[in-house]
Amino acid sequence: IPGVGEKTAAKLINQYGNIHDVVAAAEAQTPKLKAGLLEHGERVIRNAAIMVLKRDVPLEIDLNALSPTPDVGATVKMFEFLEFKTMPKRFNDAVATQGWVTRGEPIESLSVEDVPSVEVVLRDLEVLDTEAKALSALSSMVELTIAAQFAGEPGRSPVEGLAVVLDASRGSVAYLPRDVVLSPKISRLLASAPSVVMHDAKSVMRSLLGDGIDVKSLKMDTSIAAYLIDPSRSSYSLADVAQSYLGSAPTAGVESDGQFDFGGQSNDDNVRATAEAALFVSALKPVLAAKLQEIANTSLYNDMENPLVHVLAKMEHVGVGVDRAALEDIRDRLAEETGALTARLREIAGRDFNLNSPTQLREILYTDRGLTPGKKTKTGYSTDAATLEKLHDEWPEFIGPLLRYREMEKLRSTYGEGLINEIAGDGRIHATFNQTVARTGRLSSDKPNLHNIPVRSDEGRVFRTAFVAPKGWSLLVADYNQIELRCIAHLANDPGLVSAFQAGEDIHRSTAARVFGVKPEDVTHDQRSKAKMVSYGLAYGMEAYGLSQRLAIPVSEAAGILDAYFEAFPNVKQYMDDAIHQARQAGYTETLFGRRRHIEELMSDNFRVRQAGERQAMNAAIQGLAADIFKIALVRIDKALTKAKVQSRVVLQVHDEVIVEVPDDEKEVVGPLVLDIMKAAAELNVPLEVNAAWGPTWAEAKG
Repeated sequence: IPGVGEKTAAKLINQYGNIHDVVAAAEAQTPKLKAGLLEHGERVIRNAAIMVLKRDVPLEIDLNALSPTPDVGATVKMFEFLEFKTMPKRFNDAVATQGWVTRGEPIESLSVEDVPSVEVVLRDLEVLDTEAKALSALSSMVELTIAAQFAGEPGRSPVEGLAVVLDASRGSVAYLPRDVVLSPKISRLLASAPSVVMHDAKSVMRSLLGDGIDVKSLKMDTSIAAYLIDPSRSSYSLADVAQSYLGSAPTAGVESDGQFDFGGQSNDDNVRATAEAALFVSALKPVLAAKLQEIANTSLYNDMENPLVHVLAKMEHVGVGVDRAALEDIRDRLAEETGALTARLREIAGRDFNLNSPTQLREILYTDRGLTPGKKTKTGYSTDAATLEKLHDEWPEFIGPLLRYREMEKLRSTYGEGLINEIAGDGRIHATFNQTVARTGRLSSDKPNLHNIPVRSDEGRVFRTAFVAPKGWSLLVADYNQIELRCIAHLANDPGLVSAFQAGEDIHRSTAARVFGVKPEDVTHDQRSKAKMVSYGLAYGMEAYGLSQRLAIPVSEAAGILDAYFEAFPNVKQYMDDAIHQARQAGYTETLFGRRRHIEELMSDNFRVRQAGERQAMNAAIQGLAADIFKIALVRIDKALTKAKVQSRVVLQVHDEVIVEVPDDEKEVVGPLVLDIMKAAAELNVPLEVNAAWGPTWAEAKG
């Protein structure tokens, strides 16, 4: 009955006993309820009658025969892929109590290590509030297991205090307040400690560098170790990693999303939470070390990922120099253009409207102008860029400026305003570089994302003019030339690609000549562009449809180009097929350096999900190898600069490009040093080539 909710219905049934008596008592109700009962009462009684479950239907089915017969192995894999932590045990219990007949792996396989149980309890917490007390407790320790309490955002705010595990077996932890941490002897002890263990060590290192304390001897970062073991996790917070590998997680200071939040607690609670975190780090270390050993990733961790933590911490601390005035000028010019475009578009539309409102834009395009609607979304017909491109010829004088407005407005807001807001008090931008985000092993950047500064348009490239070297210094910009294609050539060992790289040919012209069956000197610009698109697309597992979208050609033509490519370079096709087959057999891909990536999508029953898994399998080893090579180079460059005792320092990493800030009197030493290290980072059957240039700004160095 309209207007009668659960509470009113329950009250009426309790009062009158059944629906018939409720309807019969309509006259005794409030006017609104009375009207509802009189108007709808007969229908309610009829509905109640026909909705009764029929209980006397003859059944000849044995209900026991309908008992499920679950595939244990597939079910557990699904739980792992979906990151259901407690479901394996619950599933095991259900199978045991219900007596289900199972398929696949024996049920005993469930109880091995899906639900670990490690007790971590803080029993003894001592606050060492003087330098003397701290020195007495820590000076004889050969390994420091540390957790930090920050004043604000980890890595971007000062360290308020450090918790150090004294005796993990007894649950004993010491807490050092900030003034003790910064005392001369404790600062030196932290900097010279032979071995340090932390979780998300880069944040701690970065903050301590701000206080002049350089922690160099990182033995293990449990977040990085967890990433190597499983790069597909959605979170590497201490709480989530501990829950997965220990079966329990820190309780104090943990919010529902698994992140630590000490902001709303008393200082005593903060201290206790930090101490508990340190104990969990201590418990995780041997477990993760054993896992790394199990997957033969110990050397990958020790030689590449672990030393990289310190390199990235220094890069974040140093930051990269920017010219605020140049950025403000770029922003103002973009604002002027977006303002002019706004006025022009409103004039063409014949009325005032908000250019950033899809609803108002939809009204102008499809109602006022009557353009052909494209795809439909939940809120109406789409106004996204792809749709506008298709509509362009129907109203070019409006759609063209609108697309231009969107491009300029994004540059103005995201990079014009965004970069200015990130300039610190020292006139530099201190971005964050992430090791545990990309599944391929690539580094990423945020706050701000310097990897996404646009380079395809003149308006985007202009932002590079604002990244500058100090007076008397220069920027060395060195980037790997076509590293992904060189990785494909090495992994596939295709004679055509290998010989072209070894001969130093224009690889895209050489590829086009083979694909289109013409002499290299006869290759057209269009043919070279298509060959280039195919080559780079293959590194990401691109197929005919994706190529057709990139080149704006029919799928059949794109398929023909791909077929011609694989005919010209047959080993590449064989490598791609083998990569998928091996990943399906093993459940993961592996780079030359042993980096693993599990691809659960290959086992999906969904065709599209499985296709996505195949693309991942094709590109994982290529992208992973390129990432490994770059990381090795980055670690070796930093080590060489430190050993040479020069002032030069790495300040930025963008994709396959490293930017080094170099005093002008060190250029002759640092330039060759960086190039030699990058070229020798790995031994492939094709040479690693590096493009390098100098300039007072990033833009001038890139040319």
